[in-house]
Amino acid sequence: TRATVQDRVKLRRVLGYLERTKRKTLHLKIGDLKLLKMYVYATFATHPDAKSQTGVAVFIGEALLFAASRKQKCVSKSPTDSELIALSDNIQFAELFAEFLAFIMNTKYIKPLIYEDCTAVISLVTEGGGVVRTKHLRVRMELVKQALQDNHIIIEYINTKLMLADGLTKALEGDDFLLFAENMLGTTMA
Repeated sequence: TRATVQDRVKLRRVLGYLERTKRKTLHLKIGDLKLLKMYVYATFATHPDAKSQTGVAVFIGEALLFAASRKQKCVSKSPTDSELIALSDNIQFAELFAEFLAFIMNTKYIKPLIYEDCTAVISLVTEGGGVVRTKHLRVRMELVKQALQDNHIIIEYINTKLMLADGLTKALEGDDFLLFAENMLGTTMA
């Protein structure tokens, strides 16, 4: 193989983590079943080709329903652009989850609450204006604005320290990782 010494050190670290946590399980806390929350986050230009990384976590009540980490398909020029790309890529996903929950629970459409930590993106999609450099980003901005105007979603600011999807976009260590894992698993990691 072409594995380096560094690769072996990283592999041992991952295997050690898996060994220490093999008894940890996902706890599904009931909470408010009429509350669909989505955390969307982007880390700017983390890949060698300058593309950003998107993290998304979906909760119903307090239970983790879905989590994903994806490389963005296009290069962005700023952290705000990468956050807008992450948000617009997941709007339809949020609406789909809401429609599915309404169907299986036999209730009205539950508007998903989407948490965003970038105030610039929130301003772009709620108030408009700003400088959207390219047509594809303007389309993304208008897509989110339309979902808000049609009352399909709610977007709220959340402090970056409370952004659960942050841990899906980059490596966390120590207490930051433990807090992230506890929030995602619904349990304590001690």
